Amino acid sequence: MLFLCVSAGLVFSSCKKKDADGPDRTNTNKYVNDWIYANMKDYYYWTSSIPANPDRTTDPESFFYGLLKSPDDQFSWIQNNFQELLASLSGVQKEAGYGYTLFLHEQGTLLGAQVTYVKRGSPAETAGLKRGDMFFQINGRDFPYSAASGSQNVNAFVSALGENHTIAAQQYFLTAGGEDSLGAERNLTLNTIVFAENPVYLDSVYSIEGKKIGYFMYNFFAPDKGDSTSAYDNEVDAVFSRFKAQGVTDLILDLRYNPGGDQVSTINLGSQIVKNYTANKLFFRREYNSLLTQEFTEDYGEEFFKMNFTPEAGNIGNTLQNFIILTSTETASASELIINGLKPYMPVYIIGDTTAGKNVGSTTIYEENDLRNKWGMQPIITKAFNSQNQSDYGLTGFSPDQRFFESFNLGVLGDTKEPLLNLALKKIVGAQWGRMAPAVQSSRTKVEKVGSSNMSRAFYQKMFERLPKR
Repeated sequence: MLFLCVSAGLVFSSCKKKDADGPDRTNTNKYVNDWIYANMKDYYYWTSSIPANPDRTTDPESFFYGLLKSPDDQFSWIQNNFQELLASLSGVQKEAGYGYTLFLHEQGTLLGAQVTYVKRGSPAETAGLKRGDMFFQINGRDFPYSAASGSQNVNAFVSALGENHTIAAQQYFLTAGGEDSLGAERNLTLNTIVFAENPVYLDSVYSIEGKKIGYFMYNFFAPDKGDSTSAYDNEVDAVFSRFKAQGVTDLILDLRYNPGGDQVSTINLGSQIVKNYTANKLFFRREYNSLLTQEFTEDYGEEFFKMNFTPEAGNIGNTLQNFIILTSTETASASELIINGLKPYMPVYIIGDTTAGKNVGSTTIYEENDLRNKWGMQPIITKAFNSQNQSDYGLTGFSPDQRFFESFNLGVLGDTKEPLLNLALKKIVGAQWGRMAPAVQSSRTKVEKVGSSNMSRAFYQKMFERLPKR
């Protein structure tokens, strides 16, 4: 059976079989490639650009990427195990349980990593890893960086962290004179497990100058860990119910490490925030290739393409005086859909760095019970437009209203002195409060960022959508 799931990136899911055509079913590569080609012709957003007669004897990964439209499509991907693909879309993957940024040191010749957050209940938390920790080797090995080997060694670095590994962690800090410094080495052995990360990371309410300011850090979009319980979406609902009960007047939504995820959860979050909710209020509209557009129109009518906000008991939109989103270059896809979908209805103020620029969504396609084919692919099949028919952030992203680059001196997440949160609080409360509660000092050294832990996620810069059965 063929299943579909779409990602913001957007992920869709559907249940339909699209068999590979042709008599030669003994050649595994050809069988899989025939299956890839048939489904790409049906579902791919840029189906008219697919080559007419590609070589179907190559390995499936090369065959798939040879079908993609360049430079428009930087987001479709394929994996040789669809079960691992499905699990990873719900935040379930083999890892030690921490986010990190990859950077260059030693005059740009070596790779290093700094921990951005530690996932609760993970081996990394148990081992004592902390936000701000740096390390420069994995299992005693250096990872050089150059124009020739950079991409290859970045991938090798990320791959090494996907297995059991030992690091010498050192906490970064600034000296009293503002100089970069590192604490004593702590040799940590970090074991990897199949870990289900909860995206609901942190929420707080700050009472400052007569205001009730809600803060919510959300690290990817998923309704649950793949068990159909909607547990994570229910936690989001609970966060906003608490915000509403406490009379929150301003909201800071922290999406700086959020690379995207499930469309269902995107709608759920947006519906907690939108002002003046009414039935049939449009969040975004989906656009497909001509074949799917005709089929869906005939089967479901024009309403199929419209994704509306949903009624949520915890909605705080009408009480919000300020709505601020914290961003980085990691903020992508479903996160950007939140920005684009809410902008027509309320002011959205962005603090941080320019977002990734992904306005298209994908679907998961796989054959469940065919021993010849264990592959799963996630091709782009849709483009999202807001209620004003705007979708102009693809590849360029959203520029911040107030630009700020995270330095090596990260601060503690949720602490009012953490630099990005501090800027948002100053914007809401005013500069006078800011002078009384300054942020931690930024490091003087510029971070030469070349990657992050999100690169290992299946839904990195993805949004997925769930399609109906065909």
